Order: sequence, then structure tokens, then C-alpha cells
Amino acid sequence: MQTPVPSDLIVQLAQAFPEHATRIVEALETPPSISLRLNPARPLSSPPYVELQDGAIPWLPTGIEGYWLRERPTFALDPLWHAGAYYVQDSSAMILSTIWDELDWQEPPALALDLCAAPGGKSTLLRDLLPDETLLVSNEILPKRCKILVENLVKWCGADHTIITQEDPQQLTPLLRGACNLVLVDAPCSGEGLMRRDEEARLMWSPQLISDCVSRQRAILREAMRMLMPEGVLLYATCTLNQEENDQMVQWLLDHYPCQLIDLSHTAERIPGAYATAYGLHLWPGIVRGEGQYLAALRLTDIVEPPSEARKAKGLTRTSRQELAGLSWLSEVPSADCYTIGEQIYQLSPMAAQLLAEASRQRLAVATPGFAVATMRHQAKGYEPSFALLHHPLYRTAELPALELPLQEALRYLRGEALTTSSPSARGITAITYRGIPLGLAHSTGSRLNNLYPKPYRLRI
Repeated sequence: MQTPVPSDLIVQLAQAFPEHATRIVEALETPPSISLRLNPARPLSSPPYVELQDGAIPWLPTGIEGYWLRERPTFALDPLWHAGAYYVQDSSAMILSTIWDELDWQEPPALALDLCAAPGGKSTLLRDLLPDETLLVSNEILPKRCKILVENLVKWCGADHTIITQEDPQQLTPLLRGACNLVLVDAPCSGEGLMRRDEEARLMWSPQLISDCVSRQRAILREAMRMLMPEGVLLYATCTLNQEENDQMVQWLLDHYPCQLIDLSHTAERIPGAYATAYGLHLWPGIVRGEGQYLAALRLTDIVEPPSEARKAKGLTRTSRQELAGLSWLSEVPSADCYTIGEQIYQLSPMAAQLLAEASRQRLAVATPGFAVATMRHQAKGYEPSFALLHHPLYRTAELPALELPLQEALRYLRGEALTTSSPSARGITAITYRGIPLGLAHSTGSRLNNLYPKPYRLRI
């Protein structure tokens, strides 16, 4: 790093955490940790980067697997990364899975909201933690970041049981008022916990930035509390180190809303170096193996706002089972209801269909309605398999020919190049795989495969 740790930050840390400040500041001048989390729906014969593995992350629960790497490889040159077989995520951010049992769910949550979701690390983790029937709404206001969120969730699980929106939280509230069992606010913050991997975080930092972030966080949290139902859980996370954006923000919530803290101190015992305060958990670089992360959990004890009046879903066109049965490449017709939206057929739960109909009525920006089973590329040819289908369990029942590619050919495919094959393949849509994991689709003309990999996702190196 060319930019030193801001002196005002060093003073703040020394005042707030005198016994830890020196180690934190020293750590901010060292290389960041590198870790990844495997996709449980993409089993591999051997995990990626075995030669670089540097220990399993010990605080992950059963069913969630992640590990550190000794150095950072070029993930973009690994087809498995493009296929969603793993997610590159800081190990500290994975504590969301560690505290999950502390939330003491009496009933499975029906509706969850990730309010500041891009690029998708915590949304993909939530999708693995939540029951399959839980509807997850992942929201990101910034267009470029929302596109990355869509890509990551589609590649992780086909965006199944997930609606992705691109809205200001204030605009989203009328849709979800008093309806959510869980709201995660991974708040925009001053980013102090990322200073050893992000030069811009050092350049942009100032006491005024903290003040601006506090104001923005409060505005987001006001909307989050309006969208929670009684007994609903708010998870508040930042990647910063100061008290104004962490413990003091939680105290502000306790002062202004009918909620109580969920004790996370037992979780700290399972994470070497984690620091539990009266409010939440601190993970600091240099003390925990990972970057800076703060997490607190609160349960709403009374109504903040009553739920929006339920309306009958109107405006969505249901796809007939007869039409689905006519998709020759799909041997198993989806059991859930399907709807035609634009040029795609989506599989939607009743709750998702109702929310989408209401979102349309309110003219909200929906980036992805959920899992797309099929897409219409050419009117004359009818519906073809969607890109999302390859990343969903329904793919296992699809009767699609597959072409396995070696590494260099797979990279050519990811760059959008046409492929040729010495052994003629069946004409029509073909799934392209690498190490048995589907990457995307191609249209075979016999000896030539025209590339159908989505242009926005293509490899550019």
C-alpha cells in the first residue's frame, strides 16, 4: 500500500480498543487474507486450488465448507469460479453462518431480505442457510453492482426462490412493510476493515466520512425496521472498525425501536480472536484471521408498521403444464407454478408471484424475478433451456447433450469464442461442462458449436 493508515484512525482505535489497537494497525500494513467458500450444490472430486490450501476455516457449521489460500491466484482464469463452484469471500464475512443457530428460529422464515446485497457474498450464503421454501429478496440500488449481484446469484443457485430488486430501500418499503422474518443490512460503511486490500479505503477515509456513513446507515435501518414483522430478526453488519458505525449504531436502534439484542457472545468462543461486546461481535485484522467485520443481531418485539394489505396477484401470465410438458429437453415438469415474463418462463412460489405482481403495480425495478427455466431466443424455434437452468437442481433432469472441455478450451468458450469438435455432436442445444460442472450453453451445428455464453459474463483477459 502506498497510502499510510490515517493518523486519526490510529488515534480512534487506541482510544476505543487500547489493548488491541497496535496489532490492528500493524496488520493493516500486511497482505490481506485470501479465502473461498465452496458451493454445496456443486460437488467436486477435488476442491479447487488444493496446492494453495492453507487450512480450513474452523468456525463454519456443518454443510458450509471454506478454506484459506496461501496466495491469491487469478480466479478469472479458473472455469470453476465462473461456474459458481465456489465464491471468493473473506472468512470474517462468513460468520453469518456461525451465528445462524443463535437466532433460534421457532418456525422457518417465510420471507428474508438482504437490503444492501451486492456483490452477493452474504446473499449466496443466506441462500444456503435458509430453507428452500424461504423467499429471499436481494436488493442493490446501484445498477452496475446489481448486475454483479444477479450474475453471482444465478451462477450460485439459478436465483431459485430469489427475487433481485434494484431500488432505494425507501421505495422498497411499501412492498415489504411489516412482512419480513429476517432483514440483513450489510451497511455501506467507511471500510476501515478492508484497508489492507483496498487502497481507496485509505484515500477516502476521514472523520467526515464516518459521519456521512452514520447518517446513511440510519436512513437504511429506518426502512429495514419498517419491513420487519414482530419477532423478526435484524442482522446488522459492517466492515468497519469504529464504534460510531458499530456498537453505537446498535444502541441507536435500541433507543428508537422495540427490539432486544440477541446474545452472540457464545459465537465468539468458536472464533479464535473474536471480540464480543455488549452489542455484537468484532473481528479485527491481525487478531482474527480475516479482514474487519462487525455483526449484531436484534429481534423486533412489537409492531413498527402493520403489513401492507395483501392484494390478489394480477398481471402475471401463468404457463400451462401442457406447454411445459412440450419442452422436449426437460424430462421432469417443474412441480411449482411457472409464469411467462417477457421472453422467459420462471418457476415461482405463490408468495413470489404475489410480490412480483405488486412490484409491477408499484413500478419497482426488478432485476430478476427468480429462477428462469426456459428462454425464447428465436420465435420460430420456441423455448430453449435458460442459462439459469444449468445452475439449478432441475438441470439434473434435463435431457441435454453435454460437451466436456479441457482448461484452455473452456477459457476460449468463456471468452465467447466459437468451438469446433473433431467428433460431430448432435445438432441443437448442448451444455458445455468443465470437470463435470456446467458452464453454459452452445448451439451445435455438427462440427461447430456457436457460443451462447451470456455476453455480460464473458471473460475479458
